[in-house]
Amino acid sequence: MKKASLTIVLILISVCLYAQNLSWDINFLTGSEQTSTPISQIIRMETGDVFQFSIKSDTDAFCYIICYDSKRDILVLHNGRLTGGGENLFGPFNVEDPSGAETIYIIMSLENLPDLEGLIQNFNRAKTRQSTNSLYRAVVNLQNRVSRLGEPKSAFIPIGGTSRSSSQQYVTRFSGSGLYVRAITIRH
Repeated sequence: MKKASLTIVLILISVCLYAQNLSWDINFLTGSEQTSTPISQIIRMETGDVFQFSIKSDTDAFCYIICYDSKRDILVLHNGRLTGGGENLFGPFNVEDPSGAETIYIIMSLENLPDLEGLIQNFNRAKTRQSTNSLYRAVVNLQNRVSRLGEPKSAFIPIGGTSRSSSQQYVTRFSGSGLYVRAITIRH
């Protein structure tokens, strides 16, 4: 009887721990050929190149996607809920002048982030230098806070490809945490 009770308790603990974690995938595609590109390093592109990416979450989640471009402007690409199980496509986007670095911050969370949502609303109402700086600082501070907790697990999953072609799809899977801030850097 004690073994059965212990087994049930361990199963319940495992289910609760799994329910508190978020698992999601990102597939970053570049060029007109939609070449899958790993996001583990800086992505090199040319001005005028096209990219897009898809995000798939196993569960309902909150997703905030903010781009800090080479002109030091901010673009809010997504601010809201993602339904679990579905694939969400973002883009296509063009890499534009001036040359430099574009950083896309993907923030995924099991819970909404009211402070960040408030800053995004202020930014959308009045795109002033102050609202831009406040939003950027909040994203970087959130990234630093999450990073101090230890980098959440991510795995590169090669999918696709056949014996006839060498094209490989690289999907990055994140799991093991309830909050992620993933920065993707594009240099051009």
